Amino acid sequence: MKTTLVTLCIASACTLSAPAVQAGWELEPSHTHVSFQVSHLGLSQTPGLFRQVAGPVSFDDKNVEASSVTIAIDTASIDTVNEQRDADLRGPDWFDAQKCPKITFVSRSVRKVGEGQYVISGDLSIKGKTLPVDFATTLTNRTVNPFVKLPMVGFVGEGRIKRSAFGLVQYPQVIGDDVTLRIALELMQKP
Repeated sequence: MKTTLVTLCIASACTLSAPAVQAGWELEPSHTHVSFQVSHLGLSQTPGLFRQVAGPVSFDDKNVEASSVTIAIDTASIDTVNEQRDADLRGPDWFDAQKCPKITFVSRSVRKVGEGQYVISGDLSIKGKTLPVDFATTLTNRTVNPFVKLPMVGFVGEGRIKRSAFGLVQYPQVIGDDVTLRIALELMQKP
């Protein structure tokens, strides 16, 4: 499946003056999220997000190719700010959260393409279908968490998929096939 890459940049206030570290990182769950947008009747973009995301991440500035990302998304945590729509999306016609409780992304490669710019290529699995997806990713900032005194790093990534490629084909005359996926990660260095 051909994917379209879009770079998303976010400005941050603090920078980390210490040299880059090579260490394991853990997701900071309250500031990590996966969101999406899809066209409704060609009039607007309906947004949504998944409230529960987990997984191990390894980032190494000195050997970027050794970095990896594995994300597990709780399908039932979908939130489009509409209770009836969310219930439908959790149901068997869409994500089937009872039978398919997780959406997963497992990276195959991480490539540096510019200063603070990366392409993360991997396999996205939705409802039993796995396809390759690329995320154009920006390192947004480095800082030290002032409460626990541990280094932190942030990333945002964006890619596009065709929902029909994953078997999500309902209402093609109403809901667009192209879905923009956004992943925002805050990582904290493991102590």
